[in-house]
Amino acid sequence: MVPLPSYKEATAKPDWLRLVAPYVRFDDYRSLCLVNRRSWRIFAPCLWADLLRAVRRAGLDPGDDLAWWFDFVFNKLDRVAPATRSLVRVLDARDFAKDAYHFASDGGAGSLGESFARALELLPNANSILLDGHADLDAAFLVHSLSASPQHRPRLLSVAGCPKHLPASFFTSSCIQKLVYLDVSEVPGSVQPLLQAEVLPNLRVLKLRSREIDDATLEALLAKFRLRLWSLDLAGNKLTDATIEMLASWSLPRGALQSDGPFRVQGSLRALAHGTPGYGQFVTIDESQWSASFSHPERYFVDAPVYVADVGQEQLRPARPDGVVHVRSDSAEASARILSKNEADWEVDDYCQTRGLTHISLSNTRVSSFGIQKLLRVSSGHLEELACSFMPLLPIAAPVSKFWPKSAMLHGILGSAHLFRPAYSCSLRSLKMHHSLVTNVPALEIDGFSAIARDYLAEAAILERVDQAYPQVFVPDMNPRLTSLTLTGIPRRSSGPLVQRLIRFLELLSRQERAIQDASAIASPWRGPGLLQGLRHLALEFEPDTMDDGFSATEDLDAEELMDAGDTGFSFFNETPTGERRRTSTAVGPPVADGVHSEAVPAGTHPSGAEQDTRNFIKYDGEWNGEVFSLPVWVGPTRGANEVLDEYRRLVMGDGLRDGVGPATPGQILAGAPEGSFVFHVAWCAAVMPRQLSPPGRDVLAGMKDVLAELRTYRLAGRASYAKLQQSVGTGIPVPLGEPHFFWTGTLKVSTSAPQPNFASQIPQRHTAFADRFPRVAAQSHKAAVPAAAFSQTSEEAVTGPMNG
Repeated sequence: MVPLPSYKEATAKPDWLRLVAPYVRFDDYRSLCLVNRRSWRIFAPCLWADLLRAVRRAGLDPGDDLAWWFDFVFNKLDRVAPATRSLVRVLDARDFAKDAYHFASDGGAGSLGESFARALELLPNANSILLDGHADLDAAFLVHSLSASPQHRPRLLSVAGCPKHLPASFFTSSCIQKLVYLDVSEVPGSVQPLLQAEVLPNLRVLKLRSREIDDATLEALLAKFRLRLWSLDLAGNKLTDATIEMLASWSLPRGALQSDGPFRVQGSLRALAHGTPGYGQFVTIDESQWSASFSHPERYFVDAPVYVADVGQEQLRPARPDGVVHVRSDSAEASARILSKNEADWEVDDYCQTRGLTHISLSNTRVSSFGIQKLLRVSSGHLEELACSFMPLLPIAAPVSKFWPKSAMLHGILGSAHLFRPAYSCSLRSLKMHHSLVTNVPALEIDGFSAIARDYLAEAAILERVDQAYPQVFVPDMNPRLTSLTLTGIPRRSSGPLVQRLIRFLELLSRQERAIQDASAIASPWRGPGLLQGLRHLALEFEPDTMDDGFSATEDLDAEELMDAGDTGFSFFNETPTGERRRTSTAVGPPVADGVHSEAVPAGTHPSGAEQDTRNFIKYDGEWNGEVFSLPVWVGPTRGANEVLDEYRRLVMGDGLRDGVGPATPGQILAGAPEGSFVFHVAWCAAVMPRQLSPPGRDVLAGMKDVLAELRTYRLAGRASYAKLQQSVGTGIPVPLGEPHFFWTGTLKVSTSAPQPNFASQIPQRHTAFADRFPRVAAQSHKAAVPAAAFSQTSEEAVTGPMNG
């Protein structure tokens, strides 16, 4: 706990120099340090706190990194005054000396590891150490170097991507037991040393991306740390939906926050009597007159303070955040900035406080969209940041291979928009999710079709069925508390619907900021409630341009197979002898892909008998907390509502697919499910896939639009209209937002370079022929064929250019 300030500290006026120090030009710090002792105490930390970042800002060329570093460490650092060396708090080498080592290292100058060891001996307060991605650096030197100075106990350590094994004694070494932040992602070796009871008692942020962690290992890890961690990054591991129950049992905060919100604005959750292991306890949402349409006039108001008579009880009960309180960041940059401060600083104290996990990343694992939905339900509103950029649509164990076209899989998250509303996710501020959350366009994987053909089929053959099954997608006003959203896996090519939906989302963002602007104008400046800021940061992560790959899937075959195939059809599984392959004309993909029904239950032989054709409900028997229960489950109308509901009924009644029972969601009720009913969610979701997929023609694929170019055109037109309106109203007068220009003034970032998803860790064994084409570890980034300066996420244009105004 941070001690209270003294009376003198509480009443003293702040030093104006300290207030302006962060805004001073970096080039002026050196001169200001020479003015007097007072200026040195204020500006010298700004110059020395992050040493390697400072020399880069001072103009050091990356090609000279090693020459400067070796000279500085071995020849000059020991001559720097101890008071100055003690100012260095961060040693961030993530972008330092990585490309120059093999060319600049001098055999007589010592190794890179020796230079860092020497630096740590002479920099006793460097308590944030970041060495990510240094291929020639053995992180084991840290143990020997830090052990040599007992007073040196770092609080942040990041060695992600270092290719050398960490020694077994690394995690048990006394010199790192004060770590608060640890990143050992993509480092070879076992995580078993982390499971020892006495290891890392102060750890709060743990990042373990791509460490081959399975469900059993994770359970042991969670049982060890329990509620001590508030951030956990598990991306790229071999985890399944079973992970969610482990997180709920061991590491998610206790106590529910969802019920504290105003019912008239957001509705309220109602827990039902029973549940299932896969779904958890059944929960449904009761809507008010306004909540289902997200249109209540007070939807942008922050929560009012809650007053209770018993103060002691209120302190014990977790409080729902009001919507504007600052959320902790688990990024390396923000963590290094905070942990480099004195232990008595209030930011450090806040960073180290924890009641359980609030920041979770499950990207590129086997956790399906069903698992993510369960996580949102069981988290009780405590999640503040959630990342899952790529996930199977259905659980890996779902037997959909019998009913879907051969080798077909869908990825994305459908029908879950309601779970991101404040009624479920009142603390959520930052979200990274597959774009289907907003667009309803899943990602299709199927052998034999080219990448661009799969993108086309996802829109032309599947999207209409998805809209019938899940007519509700996420829109900004569903959760005005959400401030940052990243949409991942966006195809570069579209036949039209994807572009329209992304543009529609940008338009809704503009409408939201106009509504907040209007609410701010009419609110009382003195006694009016505070206002939420709405969604202000949107990032779009695009896949590589599939147009560059061509229209044919034959490039996936090796040369010998291609010679044998001639103009016949082919299969990645080679289940049919070459001589028996049927001839086809030159096509984009294979012949029509059909669903296989050899293991399905024939409609006429179902145990329910002839009654199945007339019943709209069937009985489901289950057990929850040792209590047996029965409930009626809706199986769809008898015939003719639409293709998806007919397919849902066929899967349940004819094929016996009766997994994932749970209450109908608001979106399913809009699609036709009776209010208050239960449905089989696996069958409902599986119904979005047509039983046949035909290859599109080359002329159709050649006409697909560049999504990024279309968005750019839309943004430039909106910006021009906004600028014209700004000129007409005059200087100093606020320009009305929203209609008619619909130019959103928030921050829009675009990434055209993304790692290849880790398919091998996501898909079941039956698709190993496809999985073997991708490495287990994420590959190098694939750059789209567009100017990097115009569209790169790190480019200046992404922040201030035409995409953002």
